[in-house]
Amino acid sequence: MTAKQSTSHFSSFTLFLRRECFLLWNNQENVIQPLFFFLITISLFPFSLGSDPELLKIIMPSIAWVAIVLAIMMSLNSLFRDDFEDGSLEQWLIGNRSLALIALAKIMVYWLFNGVFLAILACIVCLSTNISFEQIKVLFASLLLGTISLQLIGGIGAALTVTIQRSGLLIAIIVMPLFIPILIFGAGAVTRSIAGESVAGALYTLATLAVLSITFAPFGISFALRNTIE
Repeated sequence: MTAKQSTSHFSSFTLFLRRECFLLWNNQENVIQPLFFFLITISLFPFSLGSDPELLKIIMPSIAWVAIVLAIMMSLNSLFRDDFEDGSLEQWLIGNRSLALIALAKIMVYWLFNGVFLAILACIVCLSTNISFEQIKVLFASLLLGTISLQLIGGIGAALTVTIQRSGLLIAIIVMPLFIPILIFGAGAVTRSIAGESVAGALYTLATLAVLSITFAPFGISFALRNTIE
């Protein structure tokens, strides 16, 4: 790849980043809905489990992880829906732009507005159960690493079902098996921290999965979109 091509790809990437930020900011329900879903889901558990502070301290981080996985899964249906309906996807397919870079830009913006906000919100909720600051740091780190993988892997499921109306259940069936390892290592990192064990292995695994997702998932999304639409 020449320097001119690299500059062109970078310019396209930053252009689509700004575009997606603008669109998501003007369509805030795609951000607000997952946050409200997370809050509603995580607030129900204390009612069913009781108010034992020690029990909540132990299980609340795992509950937060499950609620975030469900919230992200719920938001995947709208990931490429508007672009498909207004014809943007067809223009990207026939245009001289990298569809993988466009997909990566879209996912990164969704992660910044959804994944990061959900991670911050989860830490605030868990602070109310008297979890130590060290464990909150582990929770936040695991969520940052895990949510980017969840968004990218979920993007493949969204791309495969972009032409299907009300495809939320189908997306869940496709991506859930791939979400489970991330959930296990993410929740496991906080559980190990609470038990006083080393969390390095779990966090390194999440970091590896994040790097692999960033490297390969955009190409999977591009392939899925081309085959689904064409």
